[in-house]
Amino acid sequence: MKTLYLHIGTPKTATSSIQKFLTDNSENLEKKGYCFPPSQYTYPKVNPRRNGHFLIAKVRDENGKKDVEKEQWYWDEGMKQVREKFEKFDQVILSDESIWYWLSYRKKSVLWDLQKEAEKDHFQIKVIVYLRRQDDFLLSRWNQFIKQNMSYVAKLTCDEYFNEGYKKEEKIFEYDRKLDEIAEVIGKENLIVRRFEPKVWHNGSIIYDFMHEIGLDAEDGFRPLDETVNLRLGKNETEMKRLINLNPDFDAKQIAYMGNFLREISKNEKKKEPASMLSKEEVQQFLKKYADGNKRVAEEYIGDGAPAFSETVEDLPKWSPHNDAMPQDAFRFFTAVIADIYRENEEQKTEIRELKKEVESLKMFRDKIKHPSKIILNKLTQKGCKEE
Repeated sequence: MKTLYLHIGTPKTATSSIQKFLTDNSENLEKKGYCFPPSQYTYPKVNPRRNGHFLIAKVRDENGKKDVEKEQWYWDEGMKQVREKFEKFDQVILSDESIWYWLSYRKKSVLWDLQKEAEKDHFQIKVIVYLRRQDDFLLSRWNQFIKQNMSYVAKLTCDEYFNEGYKKEEKIFEYDRKLDEIAEVIGKENLIVRRFEPKVWHNGSIIYDFMHEIGLDAEDGFRPLDETVNLRLGKNETEMKRLINLNPDFDAKQIAYMGNFLREISKNEKKKEPASMLSKEEVQQFLKKYADGNKRVAEEYIGDGAPAFSETVEDLPKWSPHNDAMPQDAFRFFTAVIADIYRENEEQKTEIRELKKEVESLKMFRDKIKHPSKIILNKLTQKGCKEE
């Protein structure tokens, strides 16, 4: 039977890296009977590599109202593409990290609708999901909101999000319930649950692990991923980005411009003194809420005899915006921005000088065209001088 692999995240589990690898190796995948089809349409603020987005696409009309007909059109066109790909390939892969979220809220019926399509067109669905411990998931999600300046969360401190903000989307942290709902539709045997922990990945790589789960070897003719995609901001850089998000004088383009520099600075985050955004006690208290559910996840969905996640909670000092490294990081950020503005200004000055030269040349040429008699006289004069 043909197989549709649906990779649904969860968010912040290297989904962007997997999508980039699949995109970069689309031709090699097709040689082996797999297809990672390109997105047919562009959605606002959605990476085009998220080729499964048509399943949950949120569409508004010019008045900001939900456009149900357009959403259905995206679904129909996306499923048409899947059916066409199944005519050539036995396996089709769709991926979008937002599916995990929307299964809990706005698109609860998406799997049931997809299962109807599968029964009609005679293919099976296998869902792949990576899970990380809830405290790591929460912190990564908060970091992503701030980095991308998304929703009200982009202006909250970590403590504000931890104490109240995340409760509006608490369902996405209840892994056992969500897996039960997925298994009810496609069957437990078609649900692939993996930990987002490098020590349990195949060959210690998220790419190798994903490929292994769909029946392929990442070394078998595939081009390796050049770099990790969608890295999180460092702690100090996150705070600077949060403050930028709060500033009403900056528009979205300016905020994104400054965010690019903060991402570059964040690459040195590991060199700083270790700290945690949450205290050990806060993490332990938070994880208690999910302990029973995580135990069931380990027993019923992972089934290797080990706990769902590491039970170790590091006892690190809690991060403070007044830490010793903050002034230096802020200085590096502002100097990087100023240097880039200076460089661009110099380039523009050079361009202006070159344009001025071109304008002067055009003026001279124009003057000659206006007075052709002068040109003829100059030529005659030059000829006469040569004869003498």
